[in-house]
Amino acid sequence: MTRRGGAALFAAVVLFCLLTPLLSPHDPYRPDLARVLLPPSAEHWLGTDQAGRDLLTRTAAAGRASLLFALTVTAVTTVLGSAAGAVAGLARGRPDRLLGFAAMGALAVPGLTLALALTGVMGAGYGTLLAALVPLGWVSCALAVRTAVRQAAAADYVQATRSIGASGFYLLRRAIAPQVIGPALTVASGDTGRMLAAATSLSFLGVGPPPPDVDWGGMVNEAVPLLVAAPQLALAPALALTVTGLAIALMADALRGV
Repeated sequence: MTRRGGAALFAAVVLFCLLTPLLSPHDPYRPDLARVLLPPSAEHWLGTDQAGRDLLTRTAAAGRASLLFALTVTAVTTVLGSAAGAVAGLARGRPDRLLGFAAMGALAVPGLTLALALTGVMGAGYGTLLAALVPLGWVSCALAVRTAVRQAAAADYVQATRSIGASGFYLLRRAIAPQVIGPALTVASGDTGRMLAAATSLSFLGVGPPPPDVDWGGMVNEAVPLLVAAPQLALAPALALTVTGLAIALMADALRGV
């Protein structure tokens, strides 16, 4: 039930982010200085922002960017982490030790400091966020996959297949990989929420995409000067992020319980 509720909530958020900018007559990026900070109405359900843009449509467009980026980073870290964990778990020895050293190094690096340093070199944008999050985000998946590979490799049928001369690649592809997909997806579901929160936080600090592109963190950053006069400018993206994070957390908890 929890998984269904989380999946339904996440699907609702995705549909909102994808369809609202397409169905709305309002451009989420085009300023209209004649409609600055309008209150909610039948035309603008959440009102307009400091540049006269429809707040509902802009929140949806920012969510689309936030979700797409979080899913992209998670896909990259899952592939890298799964590959590293599979090699370390199957080969053991030096590859396993190298994974341990690399994981400790990645966990020791302060992510915020790395992101701000990269911003000074590369400038703000999705490329900087990607370069900051990917090197630190693969560790959890790699360690989980390494453990799953070791457990699968110790199974009797895998040992029997190995004893008749099966190659390591064959064992990994045919016997071990099916046992690893579940743990990898479970970690990936949790990583999606963490990457979404991390990217949004960094965007709030100015590391995210520069205007006119925007994500939820960028919207909150833009709303800070008007936080008292127009709190809805920050409340809309913050509430959307909270609902999305809750949906992802429910799905991740359900997968861990399977």
